[in-house]
Amino acid sequence: MVSASAVNGLLFPDLSLNWSALRVSWYANPLSPWGFDGVPRSLDENKEIFQLKDDQCAAGGQKFLGQRYWYKQDPSLILLFDKNGIIAGIQTSALKSKFTPYPDLMKYYMDDGDYWTLTAYFVDPSTICTTGRTKEDLQSQGTGTGLWLQFGPNAVTDSVSIPVKEDDIKQTKWGYGKCFYTMGQHYWYNVSKGMDCGDFLPNCLLYNKGQLTGFCFATNAILPSDRYDSPSPTNKVVNKFLDPVPDCFFSDKSYAKLSTLHVYFIDSPQLSSWC
Repeated sequence: MVSASAVNGLLFPDLSLNWSALRVSWYANPLSPWGFDGVPRSLDENKEIFQLKDDQCAAGGQKFLGQRYWYKQDPSLILLFDKNGIIAGIQTSALKSKFTPYPDLMKYYMDDGDYWTLTAYFVDPSTICTTGRTKEDLQSQGTGTGLWLQFGPNAVTDSVSIPVKEDDIKQTKWGYGKCFYTMGQHYWYNVSKGMDCGDFLPNCLLYNKGQLTGFCFATNAILPSDRYDSPSPTNKVVNKFLDPVPDCFFSDKSYAKLSTLHVYFIDSPQLSSWC
């Protein structure tokens, strides 16, 4: 399991990130309404586009934190807002009827009723349901102060802080995975040609000009949402952003396609993500 020490996590918020936006879904077709879709960063901006799924702060939850909102009950994208209605994170969920994680990956996919859920936070998780952020904080700090990936059942103690500088990620087991123009420079965790697919961590990190500008969720299933793109190892798309491509991607039928959701903290990533 990835630990905080394994990735040299941030000890303090980085207030110089210039994360000015929140956009989701990579699309090759520039005319697609789903590609690089801008989503609300505060409930004031939301205007009922996304509807309340549940309020984990009010429920006193530990597994997840924040007020959870989704669009037309589509589980591919769930926005997390803090107690004050400011963006605090994001999730993607897969119906249990459509997907079952490998046993060794259960520490990443949280049991969420009818779903298996992956979670990322953009601020220190311990603040989401306690102090939250203000509108002024959002304006001065941007979308977030860092990236925390949740790798266990306790959102505070099991969330791992990701280095925001590319030089720092190079000192960890996150490995260089090729630059894909309009996506960014990919990093994947401890990938090798002979690895077991049960060890394939379902996240990638995206860096541009030395700074973290996004990340992705990568579920080994074909999931029914237009927000996902679905690269396949058999059509040689995967090798454009993953190096090496594990042999198990070809031998394990569950990896015939990935459902990936790219998340960007910058505006117009398709025009500026050149690594």
